[in-house]
Amino acid sequence: MLHHPHRRVRTHGGHALSEHRPSVIATLRTTVDAVAKAALSLGGMPSLAAPEDLIAAGARQGAHAERTLAGRVALRLLLAHVLGAPAAEAPLLPIERTCDVCGVPHGRPRTVGASLSGSTSGPHILVAVATCEDRAEEPPPLGVDIQELPQALWNGFDAAVLHPDEHLTELVDLRARVNLWTRKEAVLKAAGVGLRIDPHRLLLVPRQARGVWQWAVHECSPCPTLGLVIQDLPGTVPCAVASSAVDTQPMLTLDLRVLLSSA
Repeated sequence: MLHHPHRRVRTHGGHALSEHRPSVIATLRTTVDAVAKAALSLGGMPSLAAPEDLIAAGARQGAHAERTLAGRVALRLLLAHVLGAPAAEAPLLPIERTCDVCGVPHGRPRTVGASLSGSTSGPHILVAVATCEDRAEEPPPLGVDIQELPQALWNGFDAAVLHPDEHLTELVDLRARVNLWTRKEAVLKAAGVGLRIDPHRLLLVPRQARGVWQWAVHECSPCPTLGLVIQDLPGTVPCAVASSAVDTQPMLTLDLRVLLSSA
C-alpha cells in the first residue's frame, strides 16, 4: 500500500482511507484474462464492479462486454490501492462517468481528489490514477491509451492523425504510426475533449527528460491540450500516458498482485 501504516485515516465516499496521500501517477497494464482470474479470489469480476459497471458491460456483447467489465474493475482496484482502501471495497468507491456533451454515463471517469483514465484494446487493459499530496489543489489532468497492433491501418490514417509538420515516411513501420496514435489519444483524453479535436491538429515534439524519451504538445496545438506531456510505457503493444505532471510526479507501475494484497 502507498500509505504509512501508522497514519490516521480519513473517508472517501464514506470509506476509511489513508490520511497521507502522496503525489503520484500510478498505472496498471494488464489483460482481460488476468483481471478475470485475479478477481476470482474475491468472488469474480461482478463482485468488484459497481452496478453501473455491470449495466455498461451488459449493454455490450461477447468479448466487448468482458473487456468493458475488466477495464472498469481494473480501474477500481487501482483507485482503491492508491487511496488506501481494501480491494474488496473497490466497487463502493464513487466514480462518475457522465458525458460532458450528452449527459449519458459513457464519459471519462472522474472521482473526488484524483484523476482517472482507462483504455482497452483487444485483450489489453491500461488504467491510471493521479493524485496530489496537497488536497487544496486539483489533481493533474490524466489520459492513457493502449492499442492492439492491427494487421494494417485504414486508408487515410496519415491525413487523419499526422500534423502537417510531422513526417513519417513509408519506411517507418506500422508500430511507429500506432505509437503516435496512442500518444495523441492519451493527450485528448487528458484534455477532456476526446476526438472532438482532430488528432492531426496536435503537434508532438520529442524530448529527453532524465534519460527518458517524452513528447511535449507544441504551442501551435489547440489550447485544451497545451502543457501536456506524454511518455510511452513499456510493453508488447503501444501504450502511453499523458499528464501535466509527468515531469513532476513519480510514476508507479503496479501489478494485480499488489492491488489484491490488501483484500
